[in-house]
Amino acid sequence: MTDKEREAMKDREERSPGDREKASESVAPPEGNEASAPGTSDGEGSAGEEPGVEKSREQLEEEVARLEAELREATDKCREYLDDLQRLQAEFENYRKRMLREQTKIIEQANRGLVAKLLPVVDHLEMALKFSEGREDRLAEGVRMVYEQLMKLLREEGLEEINPEGHPFDPNVCEAMMTVISEDHEDETVVEVHQKGYKFKGSLLRPARATVSKCEGKADGERG
Repeated sequence: MTDKEREAMKDREERSPGDREKASESVAPPEGNEASAPGTSDGEGSAGEEPGVEKSREQLEEEVARLEAELREATDKCREYLDDLQRLQAEFENYRKRMLREQTKIIEQANRGLVAKLLPVVDHLEMALKFSEGREDRLAEGVRMVYEQLMKLLREEGLEEINPEGHPFDPNVCEAMMTVISEDHEDETVVEVHQKGYKFKGSLLRPARATVSKCEGKADGERG
């Protein structure tokens, strides 16, 4: 054995066990060179997933069908609620109009009763004015002012005078207190008004009281 061989053997003996393990690992074959197990190709793996994909598609279709049914049901309920709301709104509007008419009628009836009670006051003021004609004192002026102010207020509330003097007799708005034979007037003409009549908001409040003319020929016929 030569000197060089002895030195190489001595070096190998002096090396540590860790160095010898590293040397053995350096000559081990790479893991990537191992053969793949049979039956694990990509084609076989993708083919195994098809039943799951089909199942997921069926679940999605069932979910969509369920949601569509719920949507239809919710739409029907919304339409039903809307119809009920519109019906209630129409009923409330009719109720509001009816109550407004009734309230207006009650107020008009109350006003009508009050105005009817004021008519004798108007008659007395008119009599006072008739007796104070030609007078210029303060009392006559005060009565005139009160009468004009009261009549202005009553007219604004809906009072209308009925003064049929000189017009044909109308039994709907006038009462014949007496008849007179007159050649100056046509038959059935109001020749004198004893008491004015009044309407309130277009309806008769008090009829006028008057004297009505009769032609002489008709009066004789009635007596015969």
